[in-house]
Amino acid sequence: MHLYVHTPYCEAKCPYCDFNSIAGRENEFTAYVDALVKEISLLPKGPYETIFMGGGTPSLLPPQLLEKIGHAIRCHVSLADNYEWTMEANPGSVDQERFSVVKEFGVNRISLGVQSIYDHHLRFLGRVHDASEANRAVDLAQNIFPRVSADMMIALPHQTEQELREEIQWYKQRGLNHASVYHLAYEEGTEFHAKLKRGELREIDDEKSGHFLELVEVGLGINGLRAYETSNYAKPGDESRHNLAYWLQRDYHAVGAGAVSTVDRYRMTRQPHPHKYIEAINSGSGLAWKTEELSKLDYLIECWMLGLRLRQGVSLCRLSELGDDPQRWQQTSENLEEFGLIKRSDTHLWLTPAGRRIQDKVTVELLPSVDEDY
Repeated sequence: MHLYVHTPYCEAKCPYCDFNSIAGRENEFTAYVDALVKEISLLPKGPYETIFMGGGTPSLLPPQLLEKIGHAIRCHVSLADNYEWTMEANPGSVDQERFSVVKEFGVNRISLGVQSIYDHHLRFLGRVHDASEANRAVDLAQNIFPRVSADMMIALPHQTEQELREEIQWYKQRGLNHASVYHLAYEEGTEFHAKLKRGELREIDDEKSGHFLELVEVGLGINGLRAYETSNYAKPGDESRHNLAYWLQRDYHAVGAGAVSTVDRYRMTRQPHPHKYIEAINSGSGLAWKTEELSKLDYLIECWMLGLRLRQGVSLCRLSELGDDPQRWQQTSENLEEFGLIKRSDTHLWLTPAGRRIQDKVTVELLPSVDEDY
């Protein structure tokens, strides 16, 4: 079993972010955590193999509220013997007290939103920390937790190849065994998307984008961090077990504003606005803002999309279980294999490094049609 706990609050809304997050609203923190605790009390007992506290910025909450969440989890659910408990944190909102509190109630992995080691890129990205704070946060986390990951963002409009090489080397210098490296995307509804449409920003060209992605994969690989998922790299044994559960289509529970759970083919989304989420919890009017029953076709499409993100690729056995006849995709896969974009064994089908450069296009070629019957 797996559990996601959402904190929607941030100090500032980043211009590229399309997550369910909101800036400010400190006066709402206590009421939100009280509602979160009530929802936690309704969870199945467990045991949970992984817990992920994400956001937003969980580390923005005061220590006493983080302690309240941790105490609720410990009281209402049980943890598997070899559990993984991750908390996301931003370098500008962490300190010894916060880290000590969450370690005491069981957090054993920290994911830091570093994003860049250059102040000018951090300002462009709207981050509230600088490079020195990022390094301080990494030092602090490594002194307290056994596993620490750091996010980095690449393909920024004015990012140079030399800067990227230095950011890759930074992971080795800091002794980090996990890296989440995200290509800048201009998601609809974000400030960056609006600027792109107005011509105030320009995406980097496909050739440069592919070159940067190759630099990351090769550079981190030299440092011992291999790509186990499209955007995630780790030394063997340091992969994020919680995120792997998503990519492998495991059932997962969730709590918090806008949090999404998928259990027994039912996907439930909670009220996304934190104030309305608090009202829904306190009034007992029901947790579900939106509920959908996933069909076999839904699961099959997700199986292809998520599986092709993984290093090991899509399980052919899983495809068969979901009713995907190999005759449907056999010829397409052979064509893609001839172009060096995929490889296949008796058990899996996966993307080559060249295929990962154009992952979306390759995936679309292999997906079943929505009007097919499964």
